[in-house]
Order: sequence, then C-alpha cells, then structure tokens
Amino acid sequence: MDFGEKVKRVVEDFNKRFAAECEVLKADEHEIIIHFKGHICFTCGTYDYFEDLAYDLSDALGKKYILAEYEQLEDGTYIVKYKPEEEVDSIKREITVMLYDKVEKIRIEIPTKRSESFGTESSN
Repeated sequence: MDFGEKVKRVVEDFNKRFAAECEVLKADEHEIIIHFKGHICFTCGTYDYFEDLAYDLSDALGKKYILAEYEQLEDGTYIVKYKPEEEVDSIKREITVMLYDKVEKIRIEIPTKRSESFGTESSN
C-alpha cells in the first residue's frame, strides 16, 4: 500500500471512530493536509481531534507527524496540515469557538490563542 492510501485508510478509520467527516486533500511524506468537517469542528475539544489524528497517522506511518498549522474557514470547518516533527519549528493553538442560533440568526465567536515552539527552553 502506498503512502497516500495509508493516510486515506487512517482518516477513514478516524471518521468511523469519531463520526467525523474528514477528507484527505494532500498526502506525501513531507505534508499531509486534511479538511476537518462535521460536528467535531463545533466542539470544545476540536484541537484534541487534530492531535488524535496526528497520533493515528504517526502509528500507521511509522514516523512522528505533528500538527504543523491549521486554518478555520468561514463555515467553521478546518484545513489542518501535519508534517514530520523534525520539519516543524513551532505550532499555533488558536481556536475560535462559534455559537450559532438559527432562529435569531446570531453568530458569536470566542477566540482563544496559544503558541508552542520546539527546540527552545523557557526561562520562566
């Protein structure tokens, strides 16, 4: 089985396990791009799902892949990029929690931010 097929199988298993609707957009050894869709994009643990898939990819591919970056789209879904750990200097952890009220047509966004760097020590 080639690399791309392995990634697709991991994502299919992930979708079944979490009732997710993720789709592989790109898969090569240097970058894996996944479109996260469905209910998991609207939970308080969205970032945890991104990390869960990173662990699943790492286990299946025999190499540690980590969350390199992500972007939340206007519709609330996410484009998530994974890269081998040695190719990533830092990651961001910024999620916007969105609440919708279809009756009143209200959209509330609550931004959260955190970033992490690799290979540097904090003096705090």
